[in-house]
Amino acid sequence: MIRSAIGFSVLIVAVVSLLVAFVASAGQDAVASKRSQFMRMKLDQSKNALEGLTREDYALIGKSARTLKRLSEAAEWEDPMIPNVEQYLAYTNEFQRLCDEMGTKAKEKKVDGPTLAYLKLTMNCVSCHKFVRTVRD
Repeated sequence: MIRSAIGFSVLIVAVVSLLVAFVASAGQDAVASKRSQFMRMKLDQSKNALEGLTREDYALIGKSARTLKRLSEAAEWEDPMIPNVEQYLAYTNEFQRLCDEMGTKAKEKKVDGPTLAYLKLTMNCVSCHKFVRTVRD
């Protein structure tokens, strides 16, 4: 009887452990999915900015720059898995500064200024994503 009680206790602990692992995994998947959707929104806005540049639609460029900055300021994109917060924040600050620059240059209604800001912004994105992949690996 004692053996069966111990066996039952071990079974309960195993089941609870599996449930906890499953819930934790599901939570991580949900966070990753939310982050993926959020980054997709940023990518869509980047495409809008490129469309504005190719069409010389300065209103669209400015709107995209403002939206990109607002998205960057939102908490959803922050990733607690990245240990080097200082470098991550440096990329974020530069991203926001470049969004401002692109918007400001769009007001001048000369395509070269916002195009250069967009190129710098794109380089910042690629560098940040490279940094994140390196840190996670």
